[in-house]
Amino acid sequence: MTRKQNPEHSVAEVLTDTTPAKPRSFGTTRFTVLGRIASEPTLRYTPTGKAVLHLTVAATQAGVVTFVDVTAWERAAEILATYGAKGREVYLDGRIGVRVREVEGHRIKQLDLVVESFQLLGGALTVRSERLENAEEGAA
Repeated sequence: MTRKQNPEHSVAEVLTDTTPAKPRSFGTTRFTVLGRIASEPTLRYTPTGKAVLHLTVAATQAGVVTFVDVTAWERAAEILATYGAKGREVYLDGRIGVRVREVEGHRIKQLDLVVESFQLLGGALTVRSERLENAEEGAA
């Protein structure tokens, strides 16, 4: 691995340097989902008092529906629980986390999609269908 040379050191000193290189993070693991909330989100709190929200988002691409499970923490969890009802369109962005857990004596590596930013889009499907029914009644 090449190192930057300090002008005060000779080339021979730099080449014979055996100190290990500092570890660097390399790459990113991100996700983006645009879809509708597929089930009512439920907010819960950890024993330490942090808010956590697990929700499922349905995204359609080329006629195929994919259900994606995501997790939101703290303030994002509270806002999504308050304003994010089933059927609401959302745009989610975040990081992909990995954790290892033990299930029946087997180690399982699990991917977690953790929401870091989001945007609530449009209204919930139920609100839209009620508006359509009311508009049809008013027109008749």
